[in-house]
Amino acid sequence: MSTIEKRLAVFSSSEEYSLRQRMLTRTALFMCSVLAILSVGVWHYANTSADYSYDRLLSSASVTMLDGINVAKNQLHIDLPYSAFEILQLAPDDKIYYAIYGPNANFLSGYSDLPVKLTEQPADLLEPHYALHTYKGNKVRFIVRQKRLSERSVAGNVTIILGQTTLARDAQMRETLYAALTTLMVVMGTALLVMWITINRALSPLNWLSSQLNTQSPMDKQNLPTTKMLEVAPLTQAINAYRQQWLSALTAMRDFITDASHQIRTAQATTKAQLEIALTSDNDQIDKHTINEIYKDHTKLTRLTNQLLAHATIVHRGDRQTFTVLTMQRILQDVITQAVRDYAHMDIEFEYVPPLKDVEILGDELVLKEALRNVIDNAVQHGANTSNNTAIIRISLLHMQENHQVRVEDNGPGIPENMMNQALERFVKVGSNIQGSGLGLAIAKSATLTHGGKLSLSKSELGGLAVCFSFPHIMASHYA
Repeated sequence: MSTIEKRLAVFSSSEEYSLRQRMLTRTALFMCSVLAILSVGVWHYANTSADYSYDRLLSSASVTMLDGINVAKNQLHIDLPYSAFEILQLAPDDKIYYAIYGPNANFLSGYSDLPVKLTEQPADLLEPHYALHTYKGNKVRFIVRQKRLSERSVAGNVTIILGQTTLARDAQMRETLYAALTTLMVVMGTALLVMWITINRALSPLNWLSSQLNTQSPMDKQNLPTTKMLEVAPLTQAINAYRQQWLSALTAMRDFITDASHQIRTAQATTKAQLEIALTSDNDQIDKHTINEIYKDHTKLTRLTNQLLAHATIVHRGDRQTFTVLTMQRILQDVITQAVRDYAHMDIEFEYVPPLKDVEILGDELVLKEALRNVIDNAVQHGANTSNNTAIIRISLLHMQENHQVRVEDNGPGIPENMMNQALERFVKVGSNIQGSGLGLAIAKSATLTHGGKLSLSKSELGGLAVCFSFPHIMASHYA
């Protein structure tokens, strides 16, 4: 699986889904989580705020009540000021409970059954102590505060326990909480609305692209209009580039099919004409020359068909780019061994010049073998020297500093230098031998370009044509 396929598999799903709906749903879930966390914080703040406000009232009332406890005539005198209860009247629906204890924890006044135990308090209570208890079926907030008496007749700490029910403070807590939650919900609702508008605006380029693609024909050569959106511009450029590549491939395929159809029909028409001549002959015996011409035309048609299939295979496998690390020595040995076996009946001498060290490239073994075999077949078919009975075909493998090279040379008549570039095109026949299909070098060129290399023609040291494959070196990352 390629890297692109692996990345696409991450986004694949067995069921259809809406990107807009997913973004909105996940955003809403995130905001609900934030709202829940903030609600806990607001609840804590509302409780703390209510306790702080009403604890100050309890503290002020307890201080005022302690001020009314004095020593008169060597006895403890309690005179609870009315102002202390006026302070607590700020919560008119709440009830008040108190207890006063003299030195040695002697109960003096108030409610003796309060749930706050004096024995549980520190002996010297420097700061007021607050506690929440249930008393007479109500929640009551208590404050415990002490006053130091230093008279000779009465010495010690006087303790007051003052309690108030929590109706007012609970009401304030709820009011603060509801107001804060209402504000939070309005903010979250506004944020969701803004997010919905933002997501729709963010996804609008996809709708724009869809509308542009739907209004254009697949065969339309016009590119998508440019956009100023930096995030969308690479996508439109990629679509335009892909479309141009697709149209170029379609044009090349159309031209290839047209040329191939013409070549095949020509070969079939020639064979059919030869057969008609043989069938309309007055001689009952078929002329051997006619049979030989039919055989040549059939051989030409077979070679043409095989080369067309080979060319289509190379183009298809080249588009897939399924390359592996290949050892060129082994590939050349396989190709040369097969060529020697196939042309054993002909007077051809094959020479192989190996490299000084191993040569490895990144490529497709089937495509490389097909390309090399076509060049060798061309050398056999076109490279036989008319002045020499023995044809020489030399295959060299070279390790160069800038690339790897495979050279196939022959001692035939070669190709004029001004026609070498033309010889690399499909169905172009040059040189003295025009009986071929004109596909051998085109197949080799396609295979070389697929591997990121270059195919070049030159004059051979043997006197004929030299075909040179140049392949790039393998990058170190491919060995990892």
